[in-house]
Order: sequence, then structure tokens, then C-alpha cells
Amino acid sequence: MLRSTLIAIGAAICAIAVTMVVSEPVQAGSCVMVTAKGRGLSDAAAGKRAAAKLDWHVKRWAHKNKLTTVRVGTPSTACGKGVIAKCTTSKKVCS
Repeated sequence: MLRSTLIAIGAAICAIAVTMVVSEPVQAGSCVMVTAKGRGLSDAAAGKRAAAKLDWHVKRWAHKNKLTTVRVGTPSTACGKGVIAKCTTSKKVCS
């Protein structure tokens, strides 16, 4: 009971810390990893949905930081098995 409570509190603190780091203004020449998750009935559908969400996150990141152009690395995708396929896609984005 205590252990699960500590894990939940730790996860909440990590989520707050990530939000604070991502929401800071970007300095010239800085890079971040942008990730997105997608679900679907197959790996292909979940990967396609994750890629679409990733593109939206990259555009949103650039807009929030008032950037007109950004350099984007090649995406990497990892999918998990299950009844519903879940894929995570990530890219390195630099200003």
C-alpha cells in the first residue's frame, strides 16, 4: 500500500518536472526529444496514428517557441503487443 502510494507520488512529481522543462522557452540551437503515442487495431494503424500525433506535437512545439523553422531527426517507433496495438514514436527536434 505504502509502496504504491510512493510510486504514484513519484510519477506525479516526474510529470510536473517534465512539464516545467518542456514549457520553458527554447534557446538558440537547443534540442528536445518529442514523443507521441498511438493506439490501433494493428501495428500499422497504431504507428500511423502515432506519426500523425508526433507531427502535430513538433508543429505545436515550434509554434509555442515562436520558431519558423526547425530541424527534425528521423523518427523511431516502438510497438507493443496486445489486443490493441500501442506504438510510441519519437523524434529529435532542434531549433
